[in-house]
Amino acid sequence: MGWTSDGSVDPDEGLRLLDLVSEEAGDDYWMLLESKGKAIEGDSTRPFADGKSRLEVGGFRYQLDVFSPPGSTKGQLRAAAVFVVRDCDAASASISSLLRDQVNDLKVVISVYKAGGDTSKDLQPHLELELTQARLLNHTMLTAARSARPREIIQIEYQGLEIRSAPQSETGLRGAVRTCTIKK
Repeated sequence: MGWTSDGSVDPDEGLRLLDLVSEEAGDDYWMLLESKGKAIEGDSTRPFADGKSRLEVGGFRYQLDVFSPPGSTKGQLRAAAVFVVRDCDAASASISSLLRDQVNDLKVVISVYKAGGDTSKDLQPHLELELTQARLLNHTMLTAARSARPREIIQIEYQGLEIRSAPQSETGLRGAVRTCTIKK
């Protein structure tokens, strides 16, 4: 990645990460960012089944790969930090505070819905990434020519990850959930 050795964002890499933001009207990505059981609140008033506030997300990047040294039969699993890109809002200062205070027990849940704009609180996500014992590594705010709005990139490190996926009907109901759990 294009992060500099001191941990700051390389401007070119920041602009590439902004490409994660889809401009499609039907995208439905949300993030629960919880510290000590309390959800960070942004501008959204959308209700969710658990009653907790979520932050609207423009896009995200998750990566898992295997490093195989020459001659090895089994490689080492490497889970990279997760990147989230979103519009700046009322939560931006709280997010910066979590980084400043180096809070290391965050719970982060990124949820993807196929709701097409339906805001019923009973809708269930068809894809979720739940990061536990998480902490923020980087918080960058920037603008780009394509969107003059300020956006933020959040880099999140974690100790535990659970991926949940399920088929989802057009009504928002989901089928059997499949899971994958990864511990670092």
